[in-house]
Amino acid sequence: MIDLVYLLGILLFVYAVSKYKHFLWNKKVLIRIRENWGKIPDKQFDLRIAKDFFKIRSEKFNKDFIDDETWDDLDLNEMFEITNRGITPIGAQYLYFLLRHPVSKLTILKQRETLINEFSKNQKLREKIILKLMNLRDKNVRYLAYSLWKPLPDKPKLSFLLTLLSLNAIVILLLVGMKLISVIYLSVPFVFHMFIRWRVKRKINEFIVSFQFLGVLIRTAEEISLIKMSEIQDIQKTLKEHLSGTKLIADKIFALQFKDEFGLFEYINIYFLFDVSGFYSALNKIRSNIEKLRGLFETIGHLDAMLSVASFREEFGNYCCPEFQNKSDLFYVKNIYHPLLKTPVPNSFQFESKSTLITGSNMSGKTTFLKTMGVNVVLAQTIFTCLAERYQAPFIRVVSSIGRSDNLLTGKSYYLAEVESILKIIKAADCKEIHLFLIDEIFRGTNSVERHAVSIEVLNYLANNKDFVMAATHDLQLTEVMNKNYNNFHFREVMNEDGLGFDYCIHSGPTTSKNAIALLDFVGYPKQIVNSAKKRVKNNLA
Repeated sequence: MIDLVYLLGILLFVYAVSKYKHFLWNKKVLIRIRENWGKIPDKQFDLRIAKDFFKIRSEKFNKDFIDDETWDDLDLNEMFEITNRGITPIGAQYLYFLLRHPVSKLTILKQRETLINEFSKNQKLREKIILKLMNLRDKNVRYLAYSLWKPLPDKPKLSFLLTLLSLNAIVILLLVGMKLISVIYLSVPFVFHMFIRWRVKRKINEFIVSFQFLGVLIRTAEEISLIKMSEIQDIQKTLKEHLSGTKLIADKIFALQFKDEFGLFEYINIYFLFDVSGFYSALNKIRSNIEKLRGLFETIGHLDAMLSVASFREEFGNYCCPEFQNKSDLFYVKNIYHPLLKTPVPNSFQFESKSTLITGSNMSGKTTFLKTMGVNVVLAQTIFTCLAERYQAPFIRVVSSIGRSDNLLTGKSYYLAEVESILKIIKAADCKEIHLFLIDEIFRGTNSVERHAVSIEVLNYLANNKDFVMAATHDLQLTEVMNKNYNNFHFREVMNEDGLGFDYCIHSGPTTSKNAIALLDFVGYPKQIVNSAKKRVKNNLA
């Protein structure tokens, strides 16, 4: 009796210590959460993993996502990095997927906005969610996505033998414990099982590695579904629907989660084959519930991604929610800016017609303005957030041709890459969707005579009164030839005591100034070159 009380006391003490350590850990985590809220995290998620998940998920959406060139033109990898503040790799993967896949349904965006807004204003709610998501913070959780969307392995016909071998190992252990057989018999199943386990794991190791977190995913979803806060009841309802029938899976693959710093559980799994036999035992259940498991993954990812957006908004402060219009010709932004710039200059702009030609000096801000418009269209239709005082537009798709270059790997010249890039825009113009086409220095990779002729024809083709076109150019002749179909705007330089400067503000009308030679002088080119170039321009000898 005394021994039993003593044992019970030890167990209670261990439990109390464990709970106290958990309390201290939560307290420490909460301090870090509050310190980092509204800040870009120091550690960045591996973009390759996010891209791989996007490729897996994008297959069912055909071409209904941002193409690679437009994504790169708009520096959206960098936008993802400053937006991603999530706790889990799942959240990062899902956020990347959202940014690559703009939507045109207001109901979907409103649902996201509701959750973002709750996380922004309700500190208690977001901290409860974050503490639960900490279960999935391990970087290797990222591999779970592959296994959930890849074809599952077939279950071998003799897989039941693994269970029999496990039971046999238990029987031998009991017999040794009862001193009915020699302890040396323990080595027999250990050596044999080591070989069996090695052979089996060779075929399913990638699933073993990733599915060790499947039970954690199920448990985390269950814990979030039980939080007593009405603000997330819709999410909780979704989680409960996906959780039905998955509890048995978590029980069967429990051995996959065995971990300790001394590697003791590895030896346990070798001897008893708990991990491989548990995996095959759960395989049919996983297969029949794969859509529910994917749903859990996406719902958890959605929660974490919306936490990221709430933190992103907290940092920038000066943002608005987009106002989507039924009028297909209304596109207006007030004090719009680019979040990647340290000291951005806000600009207001309204399409007076659907086609706009922007001229201006080198470095005056033309390309940055194109990117600013494109980035904010993407943010509006993915995370319902615009870095502006006001944003009014219909649902549109962004397609760009901005950053072309020679590609040594494919053997494409600059001009060929540009030709293909513009053709992509022309094909998009023939689709029924409304687009925003962003073009920087059209056909600059060829001679001036042909460039001028082809540019006119392409720009006229795109001015179809359906799509919005914004083209930046140094070709001042285009402003005169295209003034019937395109409204002219420009950026300008300013001369001050420091020399050449820019106000980075958009102005009506075409530019009337040139600064290419002045810029050479400003950065320190020899006077001989600068003065001779000026004379050539003056005498039209260039």
